[in-house]
Amino acid sequence: MRYTKISMRFATAALSAFIGMSAGFYPVMNTQAAPYERVNGYYQLKDGTVIKEAIARGIDVSRWQGNVDWTAVAANDVSFVMLGTRSKGVIDPNFHTNVQGASAAGLKVGAYIYSLATTTDMARAEADFVLDLVKDYPISFPIAFDAEDSSTLGTLPPYQVSQIINAFCDRIREAGYHPLVYANDYWLANKIDLSQMKYDIWVARYEAKHTYQKPVMWQVTSTGQIQGINGNVDIDFLYQDLTPKLPGNLWRKIGDKTYYYQNYAMQKNTWINDGTGWFYMNNEGQASTGWFDKDGQRYYLDDTNGRMFTGWKQLSDKWYFFNAGGSMNTGWLLDNGAKYYLNSDGTMATGWVDLNGQHYYMSDTNGQMKTGWMDLNGKRYYLQDSGVMATGWIDLNNKRYYLNNDGTMVTGWHTDGTSKYYMTDDGSASTGWKQLDNSWYYFNTNGTMSTGWVNADGSWYYLAGDGKMHSGWLDDRGAKYYLSNSSGKMTVGWRQVDGSWYYFGESGAMASGMITVNGKQYYLNPSDGKMKVSETFTADGVSYTANADGVCTLTPAETTQETTGETQPAAPGTTTPQNNSNGTGNTNSGNSGTVSETAPGREIGPGIH
Repeated sequence: MRYTKISMRFATAALSAFIGMSAGFYPVMNTQAAPYERVNGYYQLKDGTVIKEAIARGIDVSRWQGNVDWTAVAANDVSFVMLGTRSKGVIDPNFHTNVQGASAAGLKVGAYIYSLATTTDMARAEADFVLDLVKDYPISFPIAFDAEDSSTLGTLPPYQVSQIINAFCDRIREAGYHPLVYANDYWLANKIDLSQMKYDIWVARYEAKHTYQKPVMWQVTSTGQIQGINGNVDIDFLYQDLTPKLPGNLWRKIGDKTYYYQNYAMQKNTWINDGTGWFYMNNEGQASTGWFDKDGQRYYLDDTNGRMFTGWKQLSDKWYFFNAGGSMNTGWLLDNGAKYYLNSDGTMATGWVDLNGQHYYMSDTNGQMKTGWMDLNGKRYYLQDSGVMATGWIDLNNKRYYLNNDGTMVTGWHTDGTSKYYMTDDGSASTGWKQLDNSWYYFNTNGTMSTGWVNADGSWYYLAGDGKMHSGWLDDRGAKYYLSNSSGKMTVGWRQVDGSWYYFGESGAMASGMITVNGKQYYLNPSDGKMKVSETFTADGVSYTANADGVCTLTPAETTQETTGETQPAAPGTTTPQNNSNGTGNTNSGNSGTVSETAPGREIGPGIH
């Protein structure tokens, strides 16, 4: 197979070249069945011995075979080839063309080195030489250590030979290739300490069955004839399916670099998935790391192994999100029910974010978009369901709130246009009665502060221009009204004020002159509305006498002089002092002097009796 046959192969090659030239430079093709081919489904030796254990036929080739027609070889029942890697201390000159041609033809391709090592370090150096040579090619078959040189390896004791072989094979195995040990029957029996051996054997014995038990491959001859090759070639029988030992997709560390092989080929300038994630292999076959831009997308590849990140990743105190395809997200992101915003550089936004004139707030702690009420730096904001910061009026849970243009919630007095509102401590607009600074105000259902007359709870009240509820006497559009000092309610019917009785009609306006209430007449001084009591007076030329209750009757003819009673009168129309608030003569009594009423059921406050 190796240097021991150089002379013979040189002669054979020269003869083949001569025949080739005389035949017009066409390669010699065997047209008849030759030894070592299949007969009735089984391979056989030259003497016809059937080798039933053989499952495939292959060859091993080096520079001595010259130019090879690999398509013809593949068509001649050749499944695999072992290629020589070194010749005369340098790379076999035909290795590159052979490995490319054999791979293209669909053959399983392995390699071997004729070892000259005498130390384990030399063996590892030979392994590194082979690995560096084959790494760029789709090596789909084992890499073998050829142990047969008698002047170097053959001078050492068997245990040392085994150590050297193991050193080479260990390095090959660590790189992810399957190592073989090539040796003939004699070496296996006498030159190698098999007790130390742990690798598969490729045995060599020509024209006769080998004596070594259970090799994975047998080199059966050095004088085989294969179409596509001029002259002799080594033929090998494979005994064992090595596919499980020859994975096509794997990582390999060769020297100080790591590569990924897919279908035995080193991957370059492409994405790969090794089952644990995605990686991008650059033009040197190395996994890219760190930030990586490709086709307008940005990725982050692990600094240590190059694996593409997906999901959240913190880098330099900034958070980024990489989608399922690995590309960096920008803009809005919905993740596990929460919304985030990624800036144009991919960094997760926190705090206030302004987008198209709208404002959002992203949590300082986790970047999630805020919704609902938010307290920040002593101020309150409302973020809508869309995340947009609210401004102006908003209605929530049957309450109204007002947010300034900067989003801050208003409390206290608020003026909007010509309307005034009072926003409570929780920001909601007051409605109904509200006491502020010892004054009462009334706010309608939308929170607007009322002024003027207001009907609330079935009673009338008057709110001044500043919104404060009025009490006591009121002059309005030429009429006089009296509003309770305690509740602010407009008086209707009889009311005693400062010891005098007055009558207020259904509109609340103070009456004057002669009036009839419940069929009885009363006279109210036109100048001040006070009811006449215990005196005779003339009205419109007619003389009347008002008794102690204020009831007026015509003065008898014999009585013309007005008299003044000295007894405190009862409520008009009654025999006991009463306050008639509805003109029926049956309301609660009033006392003389200044009125200070308190509505039943409460201390003070409008709208409650």
